[in-house]
Amino acid sequence: MLVAFANISNVNAQQINAKIQEVYGDKTQELVINDPVRLDFLNDLLDNRIKIIESPLSDSEKEPKLSSVELLNKYNPDLKRDVEFDPLNFNPLKYNFNFFPKTASVYRVDNTNYLIVIQAQTLKKD
Repeated sequence: MLVAFANISNVNAQQINAKIQEVYGDKTQELVINDPVRLDFLNDLLDNRIKIIESPLSDSEKEPKLSSVELLNKYNPDLKRDVEFDPLNFNPLKYNFNFFPKTASVYRVDNTNYLIVIQAQTLKKD
């Protein structure tokens, strides 16, 4: 059993590292790896606070669309928007979402049944 859990964790850690690397490019070491607080924040964000759920599109919907969110390409000018949405490989770090909402934020992936939900950050008590 422990081997299976270790393998799942390693794959997840590799996916998270790849997402961070994609956005921060050659600044990854300087801005993320050397900053344990930022690294913990990004790991928590990707692991626990961002969920992609399926929900049918409704006519009265008010959620902002993914296409309205700016691309966060400050550190990697070659970053591109996803042509097709793949919920398993979506990298929310590429987009300038509000990662510090007071309540959950919800965004609609344009013309799909997918919603991106960003949970509010909770302070950890030691």
